[in-house]
Amino acid sequence: MTLLARFVPFLCAILALGASLVHAEDFLTCGGFIKSEIQINFARIEVKLYTKQGALKYQTDCAPNNGYFMIPVYDRGDFVLKLEPPSGWSFEPTSVDLKIDGESDPCSQGKDINFFFKGYTVSGKVVSKGKADGPEGVLISVKPKDKDAVAIETRTKTGGVYNIPNVLPGDFIITASHPTWTFQKASITHTVTKDTATVDSPIIVSGYDVRGKVMSEGEPIKNVFFILFSDTVKPEDVAGCQKSVVNGYQSEGKSPLCHVQSDVDGQFVFPSLGSGVYRVVPFYMGEHTTFDVVPSSLQFTVEHNTIQLPTVFQVAGFSISGRVLSATGGKGVEGAKVKVQGKPEVTTRSDGTFRMEKIKSGTYTLKASKEHLTFDPLNVKVTPNTPKLPDIVASKFSVCGRVETSAGGQRKVSLTKEGSKQPEIATTDKDGAFCFSAAPGAYVMEPMMSEVEQAAGLRINPESQKVTVSSSPVLDINFSQFKATLRGSIKCLDVCGTLQLMVESKDGRGFKKPVPVSQQTKQAAFIIKDILPGKYSISVVQTSWCWSKSSLDVEVVDQDIGGLEFQQSGYVLHCHVSHPIELVYSLDPSASYKGSFTLNKGVNQFCLEKPGSYKLTPKSCHQFEKSEYTFQTSAPNMLTLTALKHQIHAEIRTTQPVLDITVSISSGGKLEQTVKLGPLKSRQQLEQESKPPAKKSVNETAEKKPTPSPSGPQVYDVSHWAGNGEVLEIAPSSGEFLFYPSTVKVTVESGEKCPGVVAEFEGRPGVFITGQVTPPLSGVKVTITPTNPAEGSTDGAITQMTDNKGQYRVGPLPDTSEYEVEASLDGYIMSQEEGKLGYFRAFKLGKIRIEVTDGENSPLSGVLLSLSGGNFRSNNLTKDDGILTFGDLGPDTYFLRALMKEFEFDPSTQMIEVSEGSAVDIKVKGRRVAFSCFGSVTSLNGEPEPGIAVEAHSEESCGQVVEEGVSDEEGNFRIRGLQPNCDYKIKLKDCESNGHIERASPPTQTVAIGQKVIKDLRIIVFRHLNQFDIGGNIVTPHEYLTSLKVSLYSEEDPETPIHTLPLDMGSFFQFSSVPNDGRRYMIKLESTLPRSKYDYTLPEASFTSTGYQKHVTLPFNPQKRALEQEVMQGSYFALPLVVALIAVGVNHAKIMPFILQFRQNMRGLQSSGPTSRSETVNFDADLSRQRKKVKPRKT
Repeated sequence: MTLLARFVPFLCAILALGASLVHAEDFLTCGGFIKSEIQINFARIEVKLYTKQGALKYQTDCAPNNGYFMIPVYDRGDFVLKLEPPSGWSFEPTSVDLKIDGESDPCSQGKDINFFFKGYTVSGKVVSKGKADGPEGVLISVKPKDKDAVAIETRTKTGGVYNIPNVLPGDFIITASHPTWTFQKASITHTVTKDTATVDSPIIVSGYDVRGKVMSEGEPIKNVFFILFSDTVKPEDVAGCQKSVVNGYQSEGKSPLCHVQSDVDGQFVFPSLGSGVYRVVPFYMGEHTTFDVVPSSLQFTVEHNTIQLPTVFQVAGFSISGRVLSATGGKGVEGAKVKVQGKPEVTTRSDGTFRMEKIKSGTYTLKASKEHLTFDPLNVKVTPNTPKLPDIVASKFSVCGRVETSAGGQRKVSLTKEGSKQPEIATTDKDGAFCFSAAPGAYVMEPMMSEVEQAAGLRINPESQKVTVSSSPVLDINFSQFKATLRGSIKCLDVCGTLQLMVESKDGRGFKKPVPVSQQTKQAAFIIKDILPGKYSISVVQTSWCWSKSSLDVEVVDQDIGGLEFQQSGYVLHCHVSHPIELVYSLDPSASYKGSFTLNKGVNQFCLEKPGSYKLTPKSCHQFEKSEYTFQTSAPNMLTLTALKHQIHAEIRTTQPVLDITVSISSGGKLEQTVKLGPLKSRQQLEQESKPPAKKSVNETAEKKPTPSPSGPQVYDVSHWAGNGEVLEIAPSSGEFLFYPSTVKVTVESGEKCPGVVAEFEGRPGVFITGQVTPPLSGVKVTITPTNPAEGSTDGAITQMTDNKGQYRVGPLPDTSEYEVEASLDGYIMSQEEGKLGYFRAFKLGKIRIEVTDGENSPLSGVLLSLSGGNFRSNNLTKDDGILTFGDLGPDTYFLRALMKEFEFDPSTQMIEVSEGSAVDIKVKGRRVAFSCFGSVTSLNGEPEPGIAVEAHSEESCGQVVEEGVSDEEGNFRIRGLQPNCDYKIKLKDCESNGHIERASPPTQTVAIGQKVIKDLRIIVFRHLNQFDIGGNIVTPHEYLTSLKVSLYSEEDPETPIHTLPLDMGSFFQFSSVPNDGRRYMIKLESTLPRSKYDYTLPEASFTSTGYQKHVTLPFNPQKRALEQEVMQGSYFALPLVVALIAVGVNHAKIMPFILQFRQNMRGLQSSGPTSRSETVNFDADLSRQRKKVKPRKT
């Protein structure tokens, strides 16, 4: 393949970007590639488009040269794009769900839908030896024979069959494995070719494991023999078990195949038995006894799996022995008594052994005893597997002794095990004797004294004793029943004068004693008497001097102490500094004694070894108020140093010497505060200049030679003094070098450490890119783009045109990125020369002109032409003249396909060769094979209805095919692909997009498709009403209407009415309309009639707002209460009324006028309230006359 041919597909793909999506007025395309890492026959693969219901809409094959496919889609909706390759070919994915809406789906967005070839399917079988089928669950792995690759794995299914997909051609090793089964040959080799791979040779399982268990009274039994027999299996088909003769076993008849023994868990395994029928016989013999095992024989069958014998063998129905030891692995204890529940006590022999007879399996507790020894009870499980018991070992031994004091009496003694904080306490008897019982180990024993005794100075020797208990008692530990003088001296650098020592106890007794020392010498001796046993601290009181040790710890035990010494080492210097520094000191005036201290931030204390006046000089990266300070040892005071400025550093590194580096340092971004340093000299240059000149020889002339310049990488140092918090911007510059970063902004922070290097720069030469286009072409656009610009970088692409020689030069550029160089010129393809960045060869592109005509040689417009080759593809429609030209094509083989619904084309596909700069003319003939039906969808008033889905169903004789169309903004629709000589029923499609349409008129139309297009079909549609009317009436006597009102509620909020209407005008009512949305509503009736006079029920009605309207009838039948009820209600007032009448009878002359007036007022109130007609009739004539008399009193 030529250089041009390798680069043409890449440019073609760019030229065709977006060409996979072709929008006509009424269709779009879905396209993509079949991708494969190996060469496959793309022509054998079909791509099909189905509806969600499974109806095939379109199918196509793939371009044989590059696997490109394209499918036109005329309808919107849900589809499935399926790949149908030859059997055994694996792809991912195999299908893609599409919801084509014209906007968000991959087809509408012009995205490729690609299918990736994963490989072929390897099929084979695992069988049991001598059988046609095999086991399920065998792990099969397929791994390339000569490659270090990850194996592909699967497991066999029923019958031993396995299928391994996604295997590419090559030589493979197929391996079978199972954790417990054995194989006659676990691995085979197989070669996969360019098709489905079937493995002819099966993998054979030679044996399966058979497992069982033996127990005795719930305990596992080991070393039981299990002997195997079979009438159908040969000895060579059995492996992994012992084939020797079992001692003591007498075989009856047929010889056994082999045998195994049970382990400590009672488990036994025959590792590898071929398929067949077997019989296993148990056999168990102890050292002196043979045990019965049931069942005595068990038959089982091995097919294609592991066998776990369902029956557990049982040992049906031994003496035990043991030892008593003084220690683990130690000597036996003679004469110890051993007892177990339900058995006679036994005594150990001279070696500590014992024996018990007639023991059954079970759990027992053994107890042993002997003087001065303690044994813990031992719980053991006894089975035929454990005829020998664990050793019984002594756990504790007696530890005894005596404490003798002059006072006599009882005293407590403690015994503490090393590492423990919990002692055991024993009390001596009147003679001082004591005993402990202790486990083996190391102990500390000490007599205990009270605080009073300790304060009195009582001392017992030894204070404590170490005792080691091993494997025998310890019976001979004895204890039997001191003020001290301390001596020492104080050594001073000059005359000691008056000093003071302080003695303090350290054991919490609160003892404190000052000891004055006054001597005019350089060494002062001291004596401290009458010190009781204990721990003490002796310190010298003089804080302005330095001491080798200002305090000594001493412990008085049982003797005097001497040789105590305090040594003055110097004079204390106290310093307070704001930052860590080095402080240099020198003794004035001779400076014979000098040195330095390192001071930390805050208060520091140091010692000066000689008396006198000192000069103190700070050295650091900080500037202070003074450059030098003084200090007198005879008049010590605190030295305070506060930093004012701090030194910052920057480093510039280059790969070679640079002579013109300068650095600008600005403070706070102000130009007037900018300091410019440089040109700088590198460390290497300064180091070379600082070297002394070489000595000249006698014969050397006086001519001065220049110092040679350093070469190689260089480091340039920058330093600057600045105050705390000052913001500095540091920027290096040079004529030919670029610096990274270009500037650094820092804030000076005076921490405990020096600011140090706050900025680092790297200087590198700028990058220049030069190149050329061959043959020379001027005006070629060259674009240089950084491939990985630094984060935050604003560097973009740089463009430049070639000159008349086809050459160009761009730079300088930062070297922080690699660069891509691209060249372009209309009508040409530019291929970069291999190994030469920026150099291109120009090739002129070719074109293909395609003319499409119908059967009458008339131009055929709107034909979809799909052209693909390499990575190039383009899908476009022919113009009105039936012509389409594909330009800017590189040399390659292209695949052309012509598509248009209702037409067939000759040729429908063809391969086209395009050479460099060539023009190819192609003619394609189209022939109509189906027809369209045109019509419109409108409302009743003639308004167009857009977005209505219409479908055509063919009769059964034409295959019951369904074609669809959707009305446009003008209400017009087109249904394509109707077969000639077929009848179709045209109706609205039952789908979500038609949900707002209630019905159509006519519901269905039948059209006969002959040899022409059907036009002028009209469908009238009726939309769903979106409002719901609610009304009704009340059935009740007319006089009650004024007391009624009716309310409408939503069931979502039954407490708040939506509408309320009074019924003053009549019994009929009509609410305002509500949305026709399927919600639940309630109508409630309310009345103002008093419950005290009427009995009634208020009716309700509920309904759903579906349909158009709802009429509700509500009955209201109130019933008047009986008069007796009122009388009964009035009887509650009888007692007060009787009392009032008695009072009237006694005082009738005074009260009668008021009673009459009250009676008249009460009757006036009754006449003003609501009354029923029956109540009015029951009043007597006298009350009526009284009411008439009241009327004139109204004012």
